[in-house]
Amino acid sequence: MGDDDLSVRVSPREIYDEIVGMRSDVRSLGEQTQEVRDQLADHEARLRTLEAWKYALPLATLATVVGAVVQLIR
Repeated sequence: MGDDDLSVRVSPREIYDEIVGMRSDVRSLGEQTQEVRDQLADHEARLRTLEAWKYALPLATLATVVGAVVQLIR
């Protein structure tokens, strides 16, 4: 081998270490993904609750107005 040799040698141990590191990274990403899914489910539930109030509020207001009109008529 001379000074012009640009080859790279990778040992099986180096390959193994990299694979173990990648396994750890993939597990970490899986945990992060689950956290994001949990947050998304929470936000979805909150939005559904707000939407329910949004549609129920005009009905409650209408019922109040009708009730007030009935009381005024009496």
